[in-house]
Amino acid sequence: MAASTTVLRKSCSFPNILVTCLNLTLLFLSLFSVPPIVLLRNPPRPLGLAILAIALISFLSSLAGLIPCISHSFFVYRLTLLSSLLVGQFLTVVALFTRERQCLSALKSIRDPREAKALVRFECVVFMAMVLVQIMVLVTSWVLHCIWVREFKGFEAEKSASMARKYSGRVATVEEGFVPEGMDLEDKKTGKHVKWVKTDFEG
Repeated sequence: MAASTTVLRKSCSFPNILVTCLNLTLLFLSLFSVPPIVLLRNPPRPLGLAILAIALISFLSSLAGLIPCISHSFFVYRLTLLSSLLVGQFLTVVALFTRERQCLSALKSIRDPREAKALVRFECVVFMAMVLVQIMVLVTSWVLHCIWVREFKGFEAEKSASMARKYSGRVATVEEGFVPEGMDLEDKKTGKHVKWVKTDFEG
């Protein structure tokens, strides 16, 4: 299994690098989304806590994305998490972009209104970037998983065929080594019998 995983990583080097770069980008974007909420009000209000929770889940998801794994169950869990996270990020963008005044009042910032508005808009831009990168992560992860599954099936089929060829070769070798040896033994017995008959007859 370890050997097959190594072969798959080498055969999918470019997609692996792309997914790693996208996850690193998502990780930094998640970190960049924290300071505006903290600067608006500390401790944050419920809306700020919800945004921070989405940022934290995005951070953890990007960290998990840096761990390569071809397990189907792990991929399904990760795909479900990424899809749910994408929905949360998209709703955050919609709320910050279309309901800016309501969000400012819900955040209850103690800063100057202009500064608060700038921070909310910066947060909206960061989440827009997170949504785009998250979509790219989803698509690239799906493509990479499909490549892994196809390559793994091909590797397993080739391994099974190789083992079958080795087994058939061993069986043929055993048969070729056993039959002639039996035939030689019979020939020796026949030769001895003929010699004994001739001796008795001559005597």
